[in-house]
Amino acid sequence: MSITLQIDRQQDINLNYNNRNATLVLGLLNIDVEAGFGRIALTEIPKARRAILVALNGATPLPSAAQEFEFATTVIDQAGMPTISRSLRYLDTGIDQEGVERRLREVATLLAQASALQSDVSWY
Repeated sequence: MSITLQIDRQQDINLNYNNRNATLVLGLLNIDVEAGFGRIALTEIPKARRAILVALNGATPLPSAAQEFEFATTVIDQAGMPTISRSLRYLDTGIDQEGVERRLREVATLLAQASALQSDVSWY
């Protein structure tokens, strides 16, 4: 699953992040992604850009998320011999503070472009 941020007036300018990364980044902009979609109105872009500046230059460290993974164990029959098989079921590579910082800078650039185009930004 992923979340895309897109400039409404020029939809080929967009960013796409996995849900966890988008939740971390948009959360720093005080945007709740629980609904799964939303819009940053043109009039709200300066507020969102200020939130990015505060996050990048504030005294509080940027958030991060640890890697997560889960394996599935199955027993398969190979010519009458039961064999245990483990396969990767779920992998989330996580994100470190540098990754959050890079994504914040990408979102700041997208918001600056939207502002120059006098456009809202949708996310879904």
